[in-house]
Amino acid sequence: MIGAKVGKRYAVAIYDIAAGENKVTEVYETLNSIMETYLNDVEFKNLVAHPLISKEDKKNFVNKVFPALDEVEMDIVDYLIDKDRLLDIRSIVAEFLKIYYEKNQIVDVEATFALEPSEVQKENLIKKLETKTGKKINLTVKIDSSIIAGGILKIGDEITDGSIKRQLETLWKK
Repeated sequence: MIGAKVGKRYAVAIYDIAAGENKVTEVYETLNSIMETYLNDVEFKNLVAHPLISKEDKKNFVNKVFPALDEVEMDIVDYLIDKDRLLDIRSIVAEFLKIYYEKNQIVDVEATFALEPSEVQKENLIKKLETKTGKKINLTVKIDSSIIAGGILKIGDEITDGSIKRQLETLWKK
């Protein structure tokens, strides 16, 4: 809970800076790369989290690991290091993405089908969902043969289960 609040506070500030510099995508990619490195590289995580290593040494280390960062991106990373917030990078990136989606009217949709849909079917689903929601759709497709046929759509917190498996379960309960 506290991590989400911290993540949101920093994400809002970082997003405002990135938008002001017209570098929202670049800043997101930088934050995401740092997050992936933090989550997957034990040495990186230990170094940036170690309380006895100076902030200047941490900044130099991150600069060597990510040499392609421009001035704006490096300033943001330096700020996170100064405030000891690289430890909260996961929640910051998640909140940053939420802000981006909200500002650009994008919604994540997770669709689960028994079989892989064709590209035409995916495009048709996206068009129908864009018409229904009035937003751009970021579609993720999962395959689960246990649903037999039909599909399950998860749009935000709303789940629409049109699977044969669910219909059979409903019939069994009656």
